[in-house]
Amino acid sequence: MSYQLKIDEIVEAMQRAKMPEVNHYTAVIERLGTVMAKSLAAKIGVDCGDVTYDCGFFGAPFFPVTDGQPLPDELKNLDDEECWGEE
Repeated sequence: MSYQLKIDEIVEAMQRAKMPEVNHYTAVIERLGTVMAKSLAAKIGVDCGDVTYDCGFFGAPFFPVTDGQPLPDELKNLDDEECWGEE
C-alpha cells in the first residue's frame, strides 16, 4: 500500500515543508494546465480561462461561447452544472 497524493496535495505538502521551489513548480503546473485547458476547450467548442492554484487546488474556468450553449458531455459531472453559463 502507498499514500497517494494528488498534485495539489503535493503542492500543499511542499508549502508546509517550506520548500522555496514550490513557487516555481506551481507556476510550471499552471502553465501546463492552461495549455491543456485551452486544448480541451478548442476541441469541445467552449472557452476557458487560465489555470490557477488557489484555495488548495488547481482549476480553470470554462465558459459557453454563446448564450444558451449546453454543457458539453465531456464536462458533465465534474462541477456543479448549475454554474454553467453564469456570469
